[in-house]
Amino acid sequence: MHIYHRLPISAATALVFVALSAPAAAASAASFGVASPVDPQGAKREAAGKGWQDVTIMDKQGFNQAVEVGTVRIPEDWVTRGGVTWDRNSQCVGNMMRMSWQATSPDGLQGFEIRPGYNWQVQGTEIQFNPCAPMPINSVRGYLAMVVNQRYGNRARILQYRDRPDLVKEIPQNTSGLGGARAHYEAGQMLIAYSQDGREFRESLITTISFSEMQGNVVAGTPNIYAQHAPDGQLDFALGERLRNSMRAKKQWVEMWGQATRAASDRIAREQSMGITRWHNDRMTQINLQGANDRAQIRQKTLSEVSQIYSNTWKSTQETDDRIHRRTLEGIGEYNTYKDPASNTPVRASIQNDYVWRVGDGSYISTDNPNYTPSNGVQLERVP
Repeated sequence: MHIYHRLPISAATALVFVALSAPAAAASAASFGVASPVDPQGAKREAAGKGWQDVTIMDKQGFNQAVEVGTVRIPEDWVTRGGVTWDRNSQCVGNMMRMSWQATSPDGLQGFEIRPGYNWQVQGTEIQFNPCAPMPINSVRGYLAMVVNQRYGNRARILQYRDRPDLVKEIPQNTSGLGGARAHYEAGQMLIAYSQDGREFRESLITTISFSEMQGNVVAGTPNIYAQHAPDGQLDFALGERLRNSMRAKKQWVEMWGQATRAASDRIAREQSMGITRWHNDRMTQINLQGANDRAQIRQKTLSEVSQIYSNTWKSTQETDDRIHRRTLEGIGEYNTYKDPASNTPVRASIQNDYVWRVGDGSYISTDNPNYTPSNGVQLERVP
């Protein structure tokens, strides 16, 4: 495949998301406004037709050398700043890589931003061993309102909100996920007003959120927020859509991101395994080591698939959400999930046994004996 991988950048910016630290949030808020144009050294620029240029977004923190993340096509006289940063202390792997990038007009009054997204458990549904923090947010409108409040406080006024079903239609719908998870997407756009240095501004914010529910636990995630600002009366929505749709990711960075994510996930898996052992020691007389090994294998197999899914664009991420979600619950409950071909329903069985049969009366039998074959029995296959 050509190194210029023509995928939306959102494909490489996330699925699985610890909340922003107070210093990081403060720095983010302080950096926005009528900013002086700053262009970091080494940023690549190429002419892209009359009036336009292709600029490169860089990752200077994630690896031993600066890596090109992707390109965006912007007006030829605009300048850029920012890029990809990393929070290596995050236990929620999807929140480690953070896209924070801005392009501004020469006078600093107009701009387009890619702001970092977030993954979380919906508060009230959270489970102990999911490392993503809970938040009381269960809608796009609620999430964007929270983001506006965190960034501007009482300086901003929400003027309008609208759903964006056109963005949802671009994503393959799979409302019944693996293992029985139920999933759906929501997308929306919010228009706000605020004053900066005595001047009135308008800002548009757009994001898409996936919601996945299994056994009452709801996990939500958004890869990023697209924000466009301009003085009142000058906000060009068509320009914002053109900039957003022009983004293209680089294959090399997507692959390196996947490798870094797998390494971080292995580390967190080891830490979780020790925590689970301590938890079991308080409640049980012995630890089932095979169960701990199976949980680690589930995480390793799941995360080996994540990088490939990200490189196949954002549209394929919900299936991975469902698989990660189901396997997390399998690891906690120490069971595997099998599919009954007759009823097309999931069947759970202890990880102690490798073979599951449906017998003539419709009941199920699990065994570790590979030679056991009940009369009129149908052997079930494990859900991958």
